[in-house]
Amino acid sequence: MASTDPREPRTRVSIGEWVARGLAVVLLVPVRLLWEAVKLCGRAVVAVCAYTVERILEPVARFVRDRLLRPLWLFVKDVLWGTVLTPLGALLMAFLVRPLRQVIEAWLWRRLLRPVLVALWRWVLRPVLGAIAVTVEWLWRWCVEWPLRRLWRWVLRPCATLLAAVAAYGWRGATAVVRILVVVPVVFVYRTVLRPVLRALGACWDFAVARPVAFVHRRVLVPMNRAAADLLNSVFGR
Repeated sequence: MASTDPREPRTRVSIGEWVARGLAVVLLVPVRLLWEAVKLCGRAVVAVCAYTVERILEPVARFVRDRLLRPLWLFVKDVLWGTVLTPLGALLMAFLVRPLRQVIEAWLWRRLLRPVLVALWRWVLRPVLGAIAVTVEWLWRWCVEWPLRRLWRWVLRPCATLLAAVAAYGWRGATAVVRILVVVPVVFVYRTVLRPVLRALGACWDFAVARPVAFVHRRVLVPMNRAAADLLNSVFGR
């Protein structure tokens, strides 16, 4: 059966679209092809480098390390260094370097350093230090010691003497005041009031407490203790 659906009308392409498509094909396709070619070349270069490193350089490096460098190092370390270089270095150190160093040090000290230091001390440091010492002594004598002496003689010593005199007379005055205002009344109160009262209290205590207690102890407690002791001895046979 024939289809009854109407056919879709074909879309017509304008000249501008054909021009745009042509420009895209002309401009973009070569760039795309160039980029793919660059990527392919990069991958090829990386693959060639990796193949070269893995298949050529690494075996050559291992061969050089294992067959050349390591035996050479062992030879130098064990044979050349131990049997030749070490004794030669010790010989050079003992008979050349050490004596040469001693000679240089002795020459430097005797011929150069010691004369320079002696001259420096004699002509520079000692005069300078002497001048500094004289200057310091002069400054101490006239800027410190002389003003301190004058200050002590004319200010501090008179003030100290005056303060000592004031303190002495003040102490005497204070002692006299304390004696008059405190000591004398206290002594008077003690002699006229406290001592008679204390004596009376002592007499009352002796009459009311001490004598009765002594009497009870002597007349009652002691005989009772003796009687109790005799009773215990007679009962228990002690």
